[in-house]
Amino acid sequence: MKRYILRYGLIAGSISIALAMINWFLIAKTLGSGPSQLVGYLSIITSLLCVPLGIKYFKDKLNSGVVSFSQAIKIGTGITLVTAVVMFFYGMLFFVFAGDSFDAWKESGMTETQVQQARMQAAEMPDFIGTPLFQGVVMFLMVFLIGMIINLVSSSILKSK
Repeated sequence: MKRYILRYGLIAGSISIALAMINWFLIAKTLGSGPSQLVGYLSIITSLLCVPLGIKYFKDKLNSGVVSFSQAIKIGTGITLVTAVVMFFYGMLFFVFAGDSFDAWKESGMTETQVQQARMQAAEMPDFIGTPLFQGVVMFLMVFLIGMIINLVSSSILKSK
């Protein structure tokens, strides 16, 4: 893997983890789930702005101001994959260490009836859904899909004419 792809992917993953932790400790616990979800998605999008920065770095510094659409897609996909893998591990570790706190937090804004309904729905779901591995996969897919959208837009804009 090219060093600049790894560097931009790790930077994006680090930004995403830092913003996720700020979100968990400051926003989620004080403002609730709605604002926390919004901040979570904005954190992922913000961190994935490393995709166009990585493509631009390749174009300007390594390839004499030229980048094809396919080159840009490959670079952006690499950065997105590295970021998604980092977030996979973060998602797993989060649910290993804070899973119980997260479950209690989800129920904190609900009425007793809503809590009972949520628990009944959870009981009907397969057991693997509550595992850290599954939560890591969900985080990976979410980051990867958002990253690929950013990648397509960035590659279209930054490709050489």
